[in-house]
Amino acid sequence: MDPLSLLNLILGTAILLFNIIGGLAILLYSISLLSDSLGKISGRQISKILEKTTNSPVTGMFVGAGTTVMTQSSSVTVMTLIGLVNAGIMTFRQSVNVMLGSEIGTTITAQIAAFNISVDFYLALIAIGFFTSYITKNEKVKLTAKVVFSLGLLFLAMELLGGGFGKLSEFPIFESLVASWGMIPLYGILIGALIAGVTQSSSATTSLVIAMAGLGETFISLEAAIALCIGANLGTCILELIVGIGATRPAKRTALAQSMINIIGIILFFPFLAPFTELVRLTHIDLQRQIANAHTIFNVIVSVMFIPFVGALVWFCEKVIPVREGELRPRHYFDDKMLGIAQLALIESEREIVKTAEKTLKMLVKSKDAMVDGKLDHAKEVLVLEDEVDDYCDETEKFIDRIREEDLTERDKLWRIRLLRIITDVERVGDLCNNLAEFAIRKEKDKVPFSDEGRAGIKRLFEAVELTYFTAIESLKEKSRSKARMAIEMEDEVDMLEKQLKKAHIKRMKEGICAPAADVLFTESLRNLERISDHADNIAYDVLETFY
Repeated sequence: MDPLSLLNLILGTAILLFNIIGGLAILLYSISLLSDSLGKISGRQISKILEKTTNSPVTGMFVGAGTTVMTQSSSVTVMTLIGLVNAGIMTFRQSVNVMLGSEIGTTITAQIAAFNISVDFYLALIAIGFFTSYITKNEKVKLTAKVVFSLGLLFLAMELLGGGFGKLSEFPIFESLVASWGMIPLYGILIGALIAGVTQSSSATTSLVIAMAGLGETFISLEAAIALCIGANLGTCILELIVGIGATRPAKRTALAQSMINIIGIILFFPFLAPFTELVRLTHIDLQRQIANAHTIFNVIVSVMFIPFVGALVWFCEKVIPVREGELRPRHYFDDKMLGIAQLALIESEREIVKTAEKTLKMLVKSKDAMVDGKLDHAKEVLVLEDEVDDYCDETEKFIDRIREEDLTERDKLWRIRLLRIITDVERVGDLCNNLAEFAIRKEKDKVPFSDEGRAGIKRLFEAVELTYFTAIESLKEKSRSKARMAIEMEDEVDMLEKQLKKAHIKRMKEGICAPAADVLFTESLRNLERISDHADNIAYDVLETFY
């Protein structure tokens, strides 16, 4: 071969490879963009769906399917499950139930990819989606436009891959390789697992196979395509197993269960691939649609098949990976693996902040009991709780810092920043309650008396601050603007009451009614209570300014 011909061959081969690799890159990007956009649109709905998860395998399967349809990524769903189990929010059995449906939900991408869309149509989707997302100011319209844009890119990728594989089919070595996948299905399963393991997307792998099928059965047989698609389910288990390595043992069991479902499903299907292939042929005349249907049917059958055996699967995983005594943390700290769905991570952060705020409210009540009624055991409880609150706030703040802003909607980006401010407010309330408890201990230890009028006054302020802070927490929990306004109005009343009590105390001091030793403890207690009310006001304002 002369140098010019060799150069042309090298250039032609390079161009061919870049056609395929470039098409694969666009395919992966389109699926990633589709998943991210759908996740932002439906993140809060996903949280509500997961909350409805029960110990029923059927209910869990529908929850898993619904969640994965909303994100178009079974890997994201399973990694989120691992995080939820690791944090103690979901039981292992519940996570297995959800897993049964996660693979069903992700088959929608393959069904979309199987549509034979003309170049004019998908270019229109790309143009409309891009320019709409670029021009519009409305967040929901922008995200919807990105979904349209990602679908257009998906069809473009299918076109590019089809053209690249068409040229690749001219190489005899590739033709014989593809033929072997059909004659020896095990090869196809292993190749499919390898591709999915590298791309970490069974949807991308199945779409790749569908693109190859666009050239007809002369290029890839239905048998070979089914083997590749089944193998793709195995490949996505790799990431879950890796993710489970650093997790708690219950979370490791979740990763193991996902792998077991796919491995057992493939083993049981393998002897029946020939009759299964013939069954799939009856579903449609088009090869691409047949492959999409095979992918859906396989995942549905495997999930339904496991429903009666969920208990056995849970038992097996618990035997292989038993929970060690003392390993599970009693406190609800989060796991970074929950960050797969940013909005869900943000929602769980909100819940943790509310729980911590309720703990500080409990501290405030116990401080009142200690100050007004002399219950020193309550004051000592406050000192213990203050350390817990500091830890909770610190861990939650670190977790929120790791939530990626680019995965959130504009309002959630703002809410993320305000949640960090609210954490500071909650932590400061804990510190102030700690001060009040220490004042109460000093009051009893040094036998510092409060006059009856002073004692009644500080009790009134405690109760007013408690109600204000409680209302602010409720506004945060419910994202209620009306309760936020109530808390703000109550804070104004607390300010006035604090000034009245301080003025009355000064008068009593001049008249000699109050002991001089009570002066500092009384006025400092008033000041700390008023500051707690200020932090309640801050929380209420953050809620009011975010949710409108």
